[in-house]
Amino acid sequence: MKIKLFFFAFSLGLLIVRASEIHVPADYPTIQEAIDAASTGDVIIVANGTYYENIDFMGKDITVTSNYAFSGDLNDILTTIIDGSQPTDPDIGSCVSFKNGETNDAIIQGFTITGGSGTKTFNPSDNAYFRTGGGILINESAPTIKYNIIKDNHCIAEAGVSGAGGGGIRMGFGQPVVTNNIIKNNSGGYAGGMMIAYCGGATIKNNLIAYNLATGSFDGGGGVYVDWEAVTLENNTIVYNHSGNKGGGLITTGTVTLIKNCIIYGNTSSITFPQIYRRFGGNVNITYSNLEGGIDGEGDEEGMIDEDPLFENNANFVLSSTSPCIDSGNPDSLYNDIEDPNSPGNALFPAMGTLRNDMGVYGGQGTVGILAIETNALLERMQVAFPNPYHQEGVLITTPNDRKIKVIAYDLTGKLLQKLGAFQLQPGANLVPISLKTNTFLVIYEENGFKNVYKLIVD
Repeated sequence: MKIKLFFFAFSLGLLIVRASEIHVPADYPTIQEAIDAASTGDVIIVANGTYYENIDFMGKDITVTSNYAFSGDLNDILTTIIDGSQPTDPDIGSCVSFKNGETNDAIIQGFTITGGSGTKTFNPSDNAYFRTGGGILINESAPTIKYNIIKDNHCIAEAGVSGAGGGGIRMGFGQPVVTNNIIKNNSGGYAGGMMIAYCGGATIKNNLIAYNLATGSFDGGGGVYVDWEAVTLENNTIVYNHSGNKGGGLITTGTVTLIKNCIIYGNTSSITFPQIYRRFGGNVNITYSNLEGGIDGEGDEEGMIDEDPLFENNANFVLSSTSPCIDSGNPDSLYNDIEDPNSPGNALFPAMGTLRNDMGVYGGQGTVGILAIETNALLERMQVAFPNPYHQEGVLITTPNDRKIKVIAYDLTGKLLQKLGAFQLQPGANLVPISLKTNTFLVIYEENGFKNVYKLIVD
């Protein structure tokens, strides 16, 4: 596996030197047992491995980290996994919970967080139960969530539950800090990627939010759903999310959501408003961002553009050298990209161009570049073509090498349409027999754990 990591030093090491360390599994066999034993300011260091747990910070301002804190190696994020798929109580299925007044000093970092199903909670204002927070649940707390891959968590409404949402993260009634995370392939009835309710002043910055799904309850909201208090979304890339109702990229309800230096593109919805849906008087204030289709197709805001971002690929969404999003963010030096020490005046990759802010996840001073995972080189050289209109002829893949790939097709609600499993490719052109009688579907090609996603639209 070939992986590139672009890492910049921060002060976490100083924190760890001064704090008491607890090691998992050397000192305690589970993360939760280590949390139970910890005191304020302690650092829990989790060795690489998969931990089938549903952990609760129990109101403690502690740091729980993988070895990434010391190594800066992306592999430590990929191979240190909190898997919440085996809860001891089926009503408490969130992988990680903060619900006892934790502050920004409660930190979780450097994990793959997956398999969560959310926590069943009672909402007195609605006099009803909801299931929320598939990957991470935050309630009346303000933790720091950084350098994590939050993926494949799902909140599904069962009997006795009025709704389910916040597949990746649900935060409510606090000011969390959520930075430098990949939030992908999560789902819920609403807020497939992230639910933000009554969290005025929260920090949501330098996150990649992609391929999340809302089936459509409460109008959906595939990527991000903001409720009732203003938050600022800064330098996030919100792409290829889907809503079974409205707001494939974003829903804003009853408040003005501030959007700075973001890319909102390629999101879809089954009814209307594929990028942004303004609900119950909600609105947006967009500056120096790339919004597909503009504001409901009309009007402009300061510095806003509506252009193809020209990503290098649809896996890590690094900008190509010709992207219109390079050097197009807010020109104030406050938002500048990190400078390349070997090339003064130019941005440090994965930011590009000069020091002016790049729109999207890799721009500004906040990014640490962990999201710039290099996709498999063979996948990058693979060329995919299909006729349009499409008549079930199959998809043509051209490759320079012998190789096996997995081919899976889904509709835009996430329903499996066809799975070819391992498909042998020969050098040159190969016809992959995908035959689907539907207008639009996603085709996922996977090789050695890396995935590229192609969207096929039939006219």
